[in-house]
Amino acid sequence: MAVEANQLEYTVTNWHRTKIVCTLGPATDAPGVIEGLISGGMDVARINASHGDHITHLRRIERIREAASKVGQPVAILVDLPGPKFRLGNLPDDCCTLAEGTIVTLVKEDKAVEVSSESMDSSWLPVRNPELLQALRAGERIFLADGSVELRVEGSVAAQSGLGATWVRVRCEVLIGGVVRSGSGINVPESALFELIPTDDDRQHLAFALSQQVEWIGISFVQSVDDIHRVRALLPSTGGPLVMAKIEKRKALVNLEGIVEAADGVMVARGDLGVETDLAEIALVQKRIISTANARARPVITATQMLESMVAHEHPTRAEVTDVANAVLDGTDAVMLSAETAIGQFPVAAVRVLHRVIAATEARHTRSGRLEEASWHDRRTLSEVQSVSISGPKQGNLGFSACELAVRMSARAVVVFVQSLAAALEVARFRPQVPIIAITGSATLYRSLALAHAISPLLCVECNPAAESRSLITKARAWLLAQGLARPGDEVVLLTGSQMIDGKLDTLQIVQLAS
Repeated sequence: MAVEANQLEYTVTNWHRTKIVCTLGPATDAPGVIEGLISGGMDVARINASHGDHITHLRRIERIREAASKVGQPVAILVDLPGPKFRLGNLPDDCCTLAEGTIVTLVKEDKAVEVSSESMDSSWLPVRNPELLQALRAGERIFLADGSVELRVEGSVAAQSGLGATWVRVRCEVLIGGVVRSGSGINVPESALFELIPTDDDRQHLAFALSQQVEWIGISFVQSVDDIHRVRALLPSTGGPLVMAKIEKRKALVNLEGIVEAADGVMVARGDLGVETDLAEIALVQKRIISTANARARPVITATQMLESMVAHEHPTRAEVTDVANAVLDGTDAVMLSAETAIGQFPVAAVRVLHRVIAATEARHTRSGRLEEASWHDRRTLSEVQSVSISGPKQGNLGFSACELAVRMSARAVVVFVQSLAAALEVARFRPQVPIIAITGSATLYRSLALAHAISPLLCVECNPAAESRSLITKARAWLLAQGLARPGDEVVLLTGSQMIDGKLDTLQIVQLAS
């Protein structure tokens, strides 16, 4: 595996509005790779609990914390719970290629070892979920590896072990061939077989995530608001991780508005979603989810196959970079790399390409932060909100006023002291073309905010709701000058609270950066 990170300079990246999520895996364990991901633009490190063990996850979390602390850059950690997902077991050589038109047999994983070594080739696929084998019926379609491989069930045969217990072998024809790996996901859209969220495995992984004080928890295969409530019931009432609902089931689209409202953020999980829904409509579904999340001030991640070709190649396809750019233009808060960084040969190159595409797309739609240069998404968002008084009673109104004022005054940033994610998002939802410098005294919130669009979190342990405006501006000034985003004498918009009640802000000022 090529590891190009050793030759990379370890520096803090330039500011970007759309954030980057990188999945950790074997490819990120080599020396220098995690540092390379951070210097390349990673804002959120994703731990996929479906793969690996807690000891491995712990080691990666510790390395992320250490590397981020070294450069003083916030990196949030997202632990993605497996959910009720059907998966292949461990394959010989960790992967195999299924040829179109061939016959394969699905078998319970612990029975696969009983099959003679001569037969253990690509014609046998071990399955971790024996209940799935019992439920499959002739004619049903099975999708593997995010839908890239398709099988059709021809029939099943019951077998009996020496102890008298029965187990099932399911015979399938390969309709669309391709490569499958150990642990590849199995989707059966026609099946009604489904386990309640959170599963027993989810609870174990959640307990681990809580012990590591991670910032975000991803809930897989959410179908209703009740799924989110059941997971929240296992979290601390205060100070616990934020909840990310993964939209990847057909039923989730029916309940989308309620799910987005109940969660702290959402993910457009296009792998399973592309299997569960009509593939021809996946782009429209993506736009709908992003728009719904934007309207409710929830961070949204666009995920799966963003730069898939970079798993094995040093450069992406033109279609892939166009896909990334369109997600940015749709208004996504973040884009995510999965296999590209987890098992790919060029993890650092992939995140750097992603950052370049984001920067180029964002730069095309901004010039000095002026309103007439705002992107289509910014114009739409601003036009949907009626003009309001700065002294209006709603915090959302004040957030809009701060962003509008920043645009009209060509201010270099909006600076705000926050005590909650919601307070910061009530500014970020209006998508200003300038950085939103969110200053907080909470280390956990500092890292959590790394996911939100355009927000640059700054940690100020000594700051509090009654902190003087001067200390906030001093903190913001140092960051802006270090990033090259402002010069002495430039102006910023400062949003604070003279009397903070429930985290609400009530004071808006234009402040000039000292020389």
